[in-house]
Amino acid sequence: MIPQFFLTAAFVIAADQCVKYYIKTRMTLYSTLAVIPDVLNITHIENFGIAFGLTGQDDIRIKRWLLCAVIFAAIVLIVMYWAKNTRKSFLFNFSLGLIAGGAAGNLIDRVLKGSVTDFIDLGYKAVSLPVFNIADAAVSAGVVLYIIYLMTAGNNNQGGKNASDTV
Repeated sequence: MIPQFFLTAAFVIAADQCVKYYIKTRMTLYSTLAVIPDVLNITHIENFGIAFGLTGQDDIRIKRWLLCAVIFAAIVLIVMYWAKNTRKSFLFNFSLGLIAGGAAGNLIDRVLKGSVTDFIDLGYKAVSLPVFNIADAAVSAGVVLYIIYLMTAGNNNQGGKNASDTV
């Protein structure tokens, strides 16, 4: 199962970077394309802040490199945690691969250009989510799946192994 973690992360990075490249080369900044009217739009924005633009949209060099350092450290810690606790569980490997791949996808943007390309614009009527990208979705899904793994792993222990390890 060792390659599963890396394959998941590599797939997320590749998908994220390919779609971001397509968006950047085919759409002008702030342009919108309705996919499902009033529900799903593709909107090209550049995010200089962290998730959901929480640190503001100004391009300050120290903030850029500080964010890069924090994201890089998080990726290293995830890989170290995964390596130390390698399990045969699909959910363990897949969830951590999603998180690491998503973090790496956004790190690539930050290092190369200082901002992250976001484009998935979901909402309905007056309720809308902040615009996000594939890497953000992978991190969010990975965290949810990892929590599910943690909640179910303790219930399935059989002599120190997960029940899913024996299937």
